[in-house]
Amino acid sequence: MELDFHMAIGEAEANYANNSRLQRKALIKTKPVLEKVMRQVYMALLPPTMVVADLGCSVGINTLLFVSKVTSTVADAQCHNELGCHIMELQFFLNDLPRNDFNQVFQSLQQFTKSIAAGHPKGVALPPFYISGLPGSYYNRLFPCQSVHLFHSSYCLHWQSQVRISMEPLMACTVNALGTFVSIK
Repeated sequence: MELDFHMAIGEAEANYANNSRLQRKALIKTKPVLEKVMRQVYMALLPPTMVVADLGCSVGINTLLFVSKVTSTVADAQCHNELGCHIMELQFFLNDLPRNDFNQVFQSLQQFTKSIAAGHPKGVALPPFYISGLPGSYYNRLFPCQSVHLFHSSYCLHWQSQVRISMEPLMACTVNALGTFVSIK
């Protein structure tokens, strides 16, 4: 699955970026939860750089919507002095399968940066942020131990998941009836 499955790419009408309104709605509705979790994570850790991974992000504007929500939350916290004098940088890793087309996301970064800066009130500085693509399956290790502060995944579990062979005897028939595998470590 990792090597041949990918979304419709490019700029055609049928591509994923043009047909992902449901996923966008979910991101917008979960904004309060994301803001709460972000505040809890950075207040507990106060890292100089917060590392955020978006697993199964695919392509298109929904990926950047998530990045803008995280960036806005940190900017707001800095504005209200919740971080004290601490200026936090953000490092985003956008993860998806190797054949997905990250070009659309990367080509829109300059315009995206301008638009989120313009959307903030004057005097509210955006934290410095850096975005990298990370191809690979999240069924395999993608990061060194304890290197990511926040993992995000939205709507990637609706794809048929894989069950580890070693866990099959432990799984009840209904656990994967809808094609979802939940891992608790």
